Amino acid sequence: MNYIIENALSLEDGQWMKVSMLVRNQEIRYFGSKSLNHSLIKMDARSFIIMPSFIYFAPDTPDLPFKDFKVYFSDHFVKKGCGTIITNFRISRLNDFEKMLKLRRKTLLNSPIDFLLGVTVPASMLNTSLIIKCKTEKIPIIFVEISRIKELESIPWGWIKDASFPYNPIFIPTFPTSVKAFRQKLLMKKWSSILLNEKIPHLSQPLQLEQPLSTEIIKKIGLYPKKGILKVGGEISYNLYLKSNVEGSYKETDYQSNPSICVQKGKFVSIDGSSIFRPGYGDEIRINKTSLFV
Repeated sequence: MNYIIENALSLEDGQWMKVSMLVRNQEIRYFGSKSLNHSLIKMDARSFIIMPSFIYFAPDTPDLPFKDFKVYFSDHFVKKGCGTIITNFRISRLNDFEKMLKLRRKTLLNSPIDFLLGVTVPASMLNTSLIIKCKTEKIPIIFVEISRIKELESIPWGWIKDASFPYNPIFIPTFPTSVKAFRQKLLMKKWSSILLNEKIPHLSQPLQLEQPLSTEIIKKIGLYPKKGILKVGGEISYNLYLKSNVEGSYKETDYQSNPSICVQKGKFVSIDGSSIFRPGYGDEIRINKTSLFV
């Protein structure tokens, strides 16, 4: 379907501006401030704000029967304008890597949205063999579960850095629920100090759960510019929000409410809070190189 969305508001470089978007042959052919005179179906979106489809962090997504799986993904992601999730599989020994990766992929076969996989390991398991396995399987994120500072100090970071090149997976800290907030702050400070000193790609703190990830994080992980942006030649994945109850500069828009319309890879997936569930429409995303646009 070829069409034009015109007069929508978009946040560009911190400024709100009216934009038009031309979609032709399943591709964005124009996105910008010009008015378009093509003889195509037009949607006057002056009542809407347009945003790229969101990327959420959703660890340990449950393995559910299809009926429950459909409800879970619809309510937690699709209706909220999330078109991609970053999720994980857990291992406590290297021999389980392929088995747990296969199981996680199986649980996501019916995913209606795209997904990116990372592996979660205890800090004591972080070694060069794990890094090589992640490079081979193109797993771009390693979630390192930390409980004590001694765990960080005992990791051979120099070897880890050498083994990571050139794929350079991103290291992200995570904590068991038993670790209190004040202890987490101490561990994150030590984490950042070590990885900055070693010049290893990383995030300084854990990913926030089930909320849109920032462009900075998306770039570090390697999803940008494929995801999280509306651009010429890019993916047709966007959300439309009604501008109701918005003041002057539109800085007070409540994005905690669900979008009125969600489009994922060119197809409507949610309209006025009713999801259109397409099992298996989501793909596993493979990252060839992280941190390209940092």
